[in-house]
Amino acid sequence: MNYTMNQIWEQAKSHRKSACLDFRREEAYIYKGIKITKNDNTINIYSTNNAQFQYHEMSQDQYDLFMELGFVDAAHEIVKSLYQKKINKINDKIKNEINTRNNKKHYDSLKFKRDNLINKYSNITKK
Repeated sequence: MNYTMNQIWEQAKSHRKSACLDFRREEAYIYKGIKITKNDNTINIYSTNNAQFQYHEMSQDQYDLFMELGFVDAAHEIVKSLYQKKINKINDKIKNEINTRNNKKHYDSLKFKRDNLINKYSNITKK
């Protein structure tokens, strides 16, 4: 099913776990690090992940994913792909740590981060 931007906005607005971030003339909701804003008649979707205090607008492929799946399912797909990338990076860091420094504290902290990400990933995958 294909959704319009207004339908995606209504899904975000009515979803029970999305947080309202209204500010002056801008209406906004955020869910799982995905922010959707509405100014007058313009609706934009941003990612807050890896943004370092800035929001980055979604790419056209990601907008198409929202149009195809709807707000919640597309947000889950995007977050799952981000988690997968982070898990792969941490796995590479763990391999590097074992092969070079072999620092037990750093290794344990990487394992802890990886376990947290795997738990978050599996919780989203279950939905």
